[in-house]
Amino acid sequence: MPLRTPPSEPRVEVIVDEALDAAVPVALMARAAEAALVAERSAGTDHVTVFITVDETLRDLNRQFNNRDEVTDVLSFNEAAGWKDGRPPDAPASFPAEGHARLGDVVISLPQAERQAPAGRGNPADRELAMLTVHGVLHLLGYDHARP
Repeated sequence: MPLRTPPSEPRVEVIVDEALDAAVPVALMARAAEAALVAERSAGTDHVTVFITVDETLRDLNRQFNNRDEVTDVLSFNEAAGWKDGRPPDAPASFPAEGHARLGDVVISLPQAERQAPAGRGNPADRELAMLTVHGVLHLLGYDHARP
């Protein structure tokens, strides 16, 4: 039987803002993002960064990119936000590093996720964060709220 090379796994990095003083289910969120990528893409080693932060950061980003001066739960940034060929605006020539195809970034407000998590089902904030991670990755893959 011939040896088979395992399929390449998407690369997901989860970063938690230093301003947060809370336990964040980093491994769960990375698995959620990877599952969304695997389920929706036939091939590729897309790099996704998931950044968990505070309300103020989401409000600032929402104001800057969507002209909405309000907190939101999740935002996704790729070519629609000025990215070109998998690179953020004004990125150095060395970006992305190590030959990874860069799909984009997902930014999530932990306080907003905690506020909107359904109560009384175990670890609702963990589930809400996983769902928001998948939601953000699907936006990176081209899904939006306007089209079925």
